[in-house]
Amino acid sequence: MMRYPIRILFFLIAIFVFEAPAWAEPGVPFETTLKNGLTVIIEEEHSAPVAAVEMWVKVGSADETEKEAGLSHVFEHMLFKGTQKKKVGEIAKIVESVGGNINAFTSFDNTVFHLAVPSRNFSTGLDIISDAIQHSSFDPGELKKELEVVLEELRMNEDDPGRKLYKTLLANAYAEHPYKRPVIGYQSVIENLKRDELIAFFKKWYIPNNMTLVIVGDVNKDAVLKEINEAFRDFKSAPDPHKKRPVEPVQEELKVGIINQPIKESHLAVGFHIPDLKDPDIYAIDVSANILGSGESSRLYKRLKIQDSLVHTVSSYAMTLKDPGLLMVSANLESKNVDMTVSETLEEIRRLGFDGPNPEELQKAKLNLESEFVYSRETMQGIAQKLGYYKTNAGGIDFEKKYLEGLRKVTDQDVRRIINRYFLPEGMTVAVVAPIADKDLVTKAGIIKTVAAAKEKAGKEFAGEKDAPEITRVKLDNGMTLIVKEAHSNPTVAFYAAFPGGLRSEDEKTDGIGNLTAGMLTRGTAKMSRSDISRELDEMAGELSGFSGWNSAGVQGKFLSMYFDRGLSLFADVLTTPSFPESELADLKKDVLAAIARQEDNLPSYTFKLLYKALYKAHPYGMPALGTPDTVKSFTKDDLVRRYQEVFVPRRMVLTIVGDIKRDYAIARVKELFKDFKRDAAPLPVPPAEVHQVEIRTTGAVKTKEQTNIGIGFLGTSIGSEDSYPLRVMTEVLSGQGGRLFINLRDKRSLA
Repeated sequence: MMRYPIRILFFLIAIFVFEAPAWAEPGVPFETTLKNGLTVIIEEEHSAPVAAVEMWVKVGSADETEKEAGLSHVFEHMLFKGTQKKKVGEIAKIVESVGGNINAFTSFDNTVFHLAVPSRNFSTGLDIISDAIQHSSFDPGELKKELEVVLEELRMNEDDPGRKLYKTLLANAYAEHPYKRPVIGYQSVIENLKRDELIAFFKKWYIPNNMTLVIVGDVNKDAVLKEINEAFRDFKSAPDPHKKRPVEPVQEELKVGIINQPIKESHLAVGFHIPDLKDPDIYAIDVSANILGSGESSRLYKRLKIQDSLVHTVSSYAMTLKDPGLLMVSANLESKNVDMTVSETLEEIRRLGFDGPNPEELQKAKLNLESEFVYSRETMQGIAQKLGYYKTNAGGIDFEKKYLEGLRKVTDQDVRRIINRYFLPEGMTVAVVAPIADKDLVTKAGIIKTVAAAKEKAGKEFAGEKDAPEITRVKLDNGMTLIVKEAHSNPTVAFYAAFPGGLRSEDEKTDGIGNLTAGMLTRGTAKMSRSDISRELDEMAGELSGFSGWNSAGVQGKFLSMYFDRGLSLFADVLTTPSFPESELADLKKDVLAAIARQEDNLPSYTFKLLYKALYKAHPYGMPALGTPDTVKSFTKDDLVRRYQEVFVPRRMVLTIVGDIKRDYAIARVKELFKDFKRDAAPLPVPPAEVHQVEIRTTGAVKTKEQTNIGIGFLGTSIGSEDSYPLRVMTEVLSGQGGRLFINLRDKRSLA
C-alpha cells in the first residue's frame, strides 16, 4: 500500500521530469473537467489489454503544517483499508482476483492512488478508486495498527544511512520552505494523531476540484467518460484549501549538517538550490546533472571513482519539484576522503561552468534524458503517471512537448550560464552521515575550510586560464599543423584546411587541374556519394567545398556548433578519401567549360584576366585559374588522383578550426579522425621567376562595348616581404570611396 518517501522521490524524479523523444508516437490524451471540478484525463492505448487508473490528489507533505507533518502519508496508508461498502482487506482481494495490482505513494506535492487491471475489468478498477476516494471508513482499529506501521517505517528510515542523509540535506538546505520536513512526518505527530484529525484532513483536501483522475489503456474514451460521470455524480466540490507556501530565502553562505551513526562507510550529499519545474533553466540544469553524474562516463564518476579512487559510488540528479528544488551530488566513500571529494566535486563543477560541455557530452546527455521517456511508455501506468504529474505539478499535459523543445535547444553556453548562476559554493549545502568511529575525521570546521580553499584555488586557476593565449597551435604525429581558436559569440564553427598548391604549381599543360581537383572533393568519397554528402549538408544546414587559388588548395566548411562532430567527420572524409567518380568528373567538366565561356561576359573580371596574362610572361599567375577549354577537356580521373596525391600531403597541411567549440575536445577529435591520413610526396615544382619588366605593355582594345574597362598593374613583391606592408598601406590610401583614385577620378572629374 505504500512506498518509502525517499524511494518515492527518486522514482518521481526518474519517471516524471523528462520528456518523450521525437521518435515516440504517443497517443493523444483527452482532458475535461466535470461539473464538480474533477479533472479527467483519458488516453486510449490499445497496445495491450490493460487499463491503468490513477487518482492524483494535490496535497503532499509541503501542504501540511508543523502539527500535521506526516498526515498525507498516513492517509495514503488508510485509503484502501475499507469503505462503507467494502470490508478491510477486500479491496486488495478484489483487485488481485482479476490479475491487477494496487498501490499508493506520497511526495512533497501529491498523494497518488493507482491500480492496473485487465481492460475488461476497467469498471472494477474505477469502482475501487472512486469508492475509496469518496467513502473510506477510516476504521479506528485499522488506524491504530497503521500508525504503528508508520512509526516502524519512520524508525527504519532513521537506521537507513541513505534516507538519513537525504533528510539531513533537506533539513539544512531549506530554512523556511516545508520541503525541509520529511514526507513521512515526525514521530511526535504520528504518535498523537486522532481519527477526528484524519477525517478533518480528508474533508479539507479530498475534494473533486483538488483531484485529477487519469485513465490510460485499452479502453473507449466515450464509454469511460460515461462511467466516470456516474461514479462521481454525488461528489461535491468545496473551496480550494491551498495556502501560499513560504518562499525560501536566497542562501548566502555554506551550510553543513553531519550525523554520526553505527555504520561502516560515510555517505555524502552536496546540494545546490535550483528553480521549480516550470522554470526554463530546468532544461540546462537537467543536462548539467546528467553530464556531471549520470553513469560511468560522467565527469564526477571518471574523476572521483576512476581517476582518484576517492569514492565507491557517485551520482547526481536534479530534484525538480512544484516549488524550487535541489541539484544533488551524492557519494558513498571512506570518511578520510570526504574533504577531498567535496573539493574535487566543486572543482569539476566549476570546470564545467568555465569550459562548458563538449559536443559529445551535450548530445549524450540530451539523448539520455529523452530516452527516459521512451522507456516510461512501456507500461500503461508509466504513461498515466506522466500525465498525472504534468497536470498537477507542471501546469498541463502539454509539458512533455515544451520540455523536449527546451531540452533540444540547450547549448554549452546555457550549461555554463546555469552553473555560474546556481552552483555556487556560497549557496551550497553539505550533508554527511558518517561512522561514529570517524567522528574526528569528518567535521563541520573541516568542510568549511575545504570549501573555502577550493573556492580560492578555483578562482586562481580559472583567472590564469582566462589569460592564456586564445589561439592554440598543435603539431600532429602525421605532420599536420592544427590551429584552434575558441570563439563563443555565435554558435557556429568553421574549418579551413590548406595545402601549398594552386595555380603557382601548375604549367601550361596542367592549367586548371587544381580547380578541377578541388571541385571533385565533395562529389564522392570512399563511403559516400555526392547525393549522400549533399543530404548530410542539408540536414545540418552546413557548407562544405574544395578550393584552389593562386597559392594554395584545400577544403573549407562551416556548420552550426551543435553539429561539430558530424560536420568534422564529413570534412575529414571529403579531405582524406575522395573517390573522383567518372560520372561526376564528366558533369563537372561541363560546368567548368561553361564558366570559362562566360568569362568574357563579365568585363571587369575579364579585363583583369587579360591584365595578368600580359603582366606575367613566365610565372603561372598569368594563366587562368579555371584553365583553358583544351586543358580541362584533357584531364582524366588518373590525372586528378595524381594531382590530389601530390598536393594533399599531411606534413604540408594546416587545419584551422575557429568557433563555438572546446579547444581540447577539438584537438582530440582531429587526432582521431586524421590518424590514418599518412602520405608523402615529392616537393611541388618551383614556379619560374618573373623577369623584371622594363617596358609598358598593353593588350589594346579587345571588344566593342558601351563601357570601357581599364586595368593597370605593376609587379609587386611576395607575401610577407618587407615591402609588402607599405604596399598594403598605399593600396588603402588609393582605394575605397575615400581613396585618392575615387575622389579624383569620380568625385572631382566624373571620369569613372
